[in-house]
Amino acid sequence: MSSSQKIPWDDRYKIGIETIDYQHKRLFELVNKLYDLEDSKSTKEELRVILYEFKDYMLIHFQEEEEYMLSIKYTELEEHKLLHKDIIDSLAQIVQTPAKLSILKSKMRVVAKRVLVDHIMHEDTKIKIFELEEDDDTFFDITDL
Repeated sequence: MSSSQKIPWDDRYKIGIETIDYQHKRLFELVNKLYDLEDSKSTKEELRVILYEFKDYMLIHFQEEEEYMLSIKYTELEEHKLLHKDIIDSLAQIVQTPAKLSILKSKMRVVAKRVLVDHIMHEDTKIKIFELEEDDDTFFDITDL
């Protein structure tokens, strides 16, 4: 796979929480390291280092994201934790299954899209929406009018 198949960061992925946005951007950078590897010249060790770096950083990110959700009393925290667990399990399966570099890249692209794009756009944005709704104390009860 060529570097043109990388998954580029786009500011539309920002959810408006600075530390989480920074970590999301870093995850994009880490997964894209795979696309810098050449199929014929890369070693298993190079691949292993990248996969474990991605997995380790993802674990840190998920832990910090969950701590943030807890701090704002996010009502869907337990459901979100289950999504994180599912992603980690998928990644562990890839890391533990021997395969050619091209196949690993393909599998990681699927996981990366699920994690980096779909999860951010559909799940992590709910965190910010929840936070904004909780911060908005200007609710009006128009039934009394």
